[in-house]
Amino acid sequence: MRIVCLNCLAEFKFDSTRRSWIWVLRQPNGGFATRVGDYSRRLDRRCPNGCEIDEEILDYPTTVIGFVGESASSKTHLIVSMIYSVMNDPVLAREWSIVPSRRSTKLLAALENTLMNRQAIGYTQKRGYVGAQMQRQENGIGPLGTPQPPRPPQPPMAQPQTQTHAWSGWQVRTPILIKFTSLATRRTVNLAFVDVAGEDVADAEIAAKVSPHLAIADFIWFVVPSTLNKQYLAMMREHAGPANEDSLSNPVEHSQTVGRTKMMIDQIAKLWRTANSYPLDLPIEPPRLHASTIIAKSDLLSLINLPEVGIVAPPADWADSPYSLNGAGNLYQPGQIDYRSDATRSLVRKLFPAVDSTLSIHFPHNRYFPVSAVGCGKRADNTYPVFKPFAAVDPVIHMLNLIDHRRAER
Repeated sequence: MRIVCLNCLAEFKFDSTRRSWIWVLRQPNGGFATRVGDYSRRLDRRCPNGCEIDEEILDYPTTVIGFVGESASSKTHLIVSMIYSVMNDPVLAREWSIVPSRRSTKLLAALENTLMNRQAIGYTQKRGYVGAQMQRQENGIGPLGTPQPPRPPQPPMAQPQTQTHAWSGWQVRTPILIKFTSLATRRTVNLAFVDVAGEDVADAEIAAKVSPHLAIADFIWFVVPSTLNKQYLAMMREHAGPANEDSLSNPVEHSQTVGRTKMMIDQIAKLWRTANSYPLDLPIEPPRLHASTIIAKSDLLSLINLPEVGIVAPPADWADSPYSLNGAGNLYQPGQIDYRSDATRSLVRKLFPAVDSTLSIHFPHNRYFPVSAVGCGKRADNTYPVFKPFAAVDPVIHMLNLIDHRRAER
């Protein structure tokens, strides 16, 4: 079983015969080497580099899922809404025990509380370089460029023998770790959800430093808002009622473009191929990597008149209709999920065909999922009239059906 530290990305496994770690070392060319580590690290729940890790990672296989999209594309809302939906879904509760890790509980609770109170979650900020700020302070420069008094001489200190990484000094993006246990087989898999800011993926080299989780991802979810095509956005604004006027008039919410989205897909494909020594001229296919696309803010699709909308989007009165199990928009059955995925691809090829073409070049097995994280548009004061996700469970069902590790013995 591969174990990955979600902080420093050290890869390792436990050798029960030698009572020691087998530490996998990634080489610059994508190759691997190994080093035997100390078993005591397992007892204090630390990886070979000394990072504190979730105890669940040591006991069960972990699947890393990277959510990638432009700024304000609804990535964070989607992650929180999907986790909330699966943890509170009565149908999934018959088959799965779904529990966040101890270290993820506090972060997840705060995010869920924001959505449950119908408040918008703040945008994921561009990942900062902590090392540069520390260096400025050491040079006598304050946070805003103001001179600082010189530091007194410091006694020499022993330098810790720690391994440095390409992303050393960058702020850590902490994944949300959720443990899924099948009630039928008692087998468990961890799903690690990673939120990647859109500004972090404009260049593959920068993305490798600030979002290194993408290099080891088992799943990559591209988040594409339904308003990407500005011609159709204008149609949506023309037919919008009072419930959607605030959202559609917000320039930040719908600032994403086809050109930047295509570049983002190209850069992520380049990053993953380089990090995994994958041929640059071959499409990326399962089981090495599963790629899917979420069409976010799908509640706005009901404002355009295309045949596929009736299959893909929630009804126009979704936010106002009574909430029930059948009204959650989840299909649950793989065959029905695939049927809606095919209809969503057909719709995407009409709305923004260049995006579908780019995805097809790099990820020919890409699947589409229409999801509305909240179920309605955001008001001008950053609140929502309701919190009513649409089809937020189906992407997780799709992932669970594809994860071979969940069928491995504990």
